[in-house]
Amino acid sequence: MFKPNFRYTNKIVGNLTQIAAARELVLNSTFIPKWEVSLRREAIIRSAHSSTAIEGNRLSLEEVSDLAQGREIMAARKDRQEVLNYLKVLQSIDKLTDGKKINEKDTLRIHKMVTTDTLENHVVDGSGLKATATCCDILL
Repeated sequence: MFKPNFRYTNKIVGNLTQIAAARELVLNSTFIPKWEVSLRREAIIRSAHSSTAIEGNRLSLEEVSDLAQGREIMAARKDRQEVLNYLKVLQSIDKLTDGKKINEKDTLRIHKMVTTDTLENHVVDGSGLKATATCCDILL
């Protein structure tokens, strides 16, 4: 078992107390509705940008923000569509899950929405004929 070698000092205890007090203040405060909308929009844009960038999407944060505001941008169709799909899912995630725990079917439905017009899977039958469908079409 890992046993770190440190001591609680008065300074550390004081900092932890301040953090706990600040946390309680934040948890029990109400947001001004205008701020809440702005903060939620900013969080969705940043989440869409970082999550799609991990997958190789080349759009900048500014371009993702422009798309979220309905503006046209010059970008590869796939990159643009991927971000638009992701934004749509993030903006409607509460409705998609109806406030319940997310199950496998929900996950597949969300994945299908995120990959619509961006990802294709090919299924080949025994005769060599190829059919195109998204992976979620196959599993659903």
